[in-house]
Order: sequence, then structure tokens, then C-alpha cells
Amino acid sequence: MKSITSIILIIAGVLLFVFFTKPALAELKATQLEVEKLNVARENAKNLEARINQLIDIKNNITPADLEKIDKMLPNNVENVKLIIDFDKLLQAMVEERGTLRLYKSTDVTDTGTKKISIENPKITPGGLVDTTFDSTRLGVVTFSFAVTLTYEDFLEFLRRIEYSTRILDIESITFTAPTNDQVSSGGSTPVYTFNVSLRTYWLKYINDTVTTN
Repeated sequence: MKSITSIILIIAGVLLFVFFTKPALAELKATQLEVEKLNVARENAKNLEARINQLIDIKNNITPADLEKIDKMLPNNVENVKLIIDFDKLLQAMVEERGTLRLYKSTDVTDTGTKKISIENPKITPGGLVDTTFDSTRLGVVTFSFAVTLTYEDFLEFLRRIEYSTRILDIESITFTAPTNDQVSSGGSTPVYTFNVSLRTYWLKYINDTVTTN
């Protein structure tokens, strides 16, 4: 009698486990996994919110002067005339600061009546993106070519100032013409070369700022 009772209890226990306990454990495990996923999602959401707030703070702390630098670095239009004027100013400021303006023969003068040196034969043509990872629908490219007549030392300094200028510029090629006997500086025996420079510069085709703050 006791054996039959034990067998019945064992069978009842097995049935209880199969039909009630096992499904309940499976449901509990699924619930635990779902809770873990929700916890991960909540943590990711917190990190994302913190990052968004950090970026908003960075954006709000950008000064008008910094915004002006950003606009110069990557303007929202080609600005052909301004680009040429900026290079003329860069060249003029360089020779004035170095005190080498006197070396160059020029009939051009500035608004103040002083002698002026300028880039020669400026030409701006549409270009294309070499790096295809950038979106060509947003980023425009132009090729800017010009000639400049300088001593070798002044040309190196001019390149250095181009390198450290605010606007993004990539030099593509440089060629030069060796000076003849009559191509010397007006200051004496220093040779003056004609350098032909081709560079690429970039501009934003449009800006769509969808970030809003409360």
C-alpha cells in the first residue's frame, strides 16, 4: 500500500512539474531576459540622453567668433571673388610683414597708395570629391589655380600661411618656371620664380540643422 502511495505521489510530482512548474519556470526565465533587455535599453537611453545634453552644451558654448571661424573653414557657398581677395590679402600681408615687398616689380597700388603684389591668373573651376565616403550631395568642391611670382623663401612662407589658414585647402600640384637672367628681384641678385599652384577647397551645399533645445 505504501509503495502504491509513493508511486502515485512521484507521478503526481512529475505531472505537476511538467504541466505547471516547468512552464512557470520558462515564463519566469523569459520575463527575466526581457527585464535584462529593458535594463540595457534604459541604460543606453540614459547614456544617449547624457551625450545629447553634452553636445547641446558644447553647441551653446560656441562663441560668435568660433562660429565665424567655422563659416570661414567650410562656407555655405563657393565665394569665388572672396576667395581670390583673401589670397591677395594673405600674399600682401606676408610680404609686408617680412619686409620683402620692395623686392618685387609691381605697378599695382593699394587704396593707401603703397605698392601692391597680387596673385596672377586666378581661375576657379568645379571639382569632384576624391574620397567617396563623403556625401557629394552636401559637400561641394572647387579647384582654385593661380600663379604667384616670389622668391623661393617667400613662396615657402606663403605655403606655410596657406597651410595654417582657416579655410580647408588641399594643395594638388605646384609647378614653377625657372628665372631667366632678367628675372631677378628689384632689390638685386635674388632670383624670382613664377610658381603655378592648384589647390582644392570645399563648401557646404546646404545646412539643415534639425537639433532643437527646450
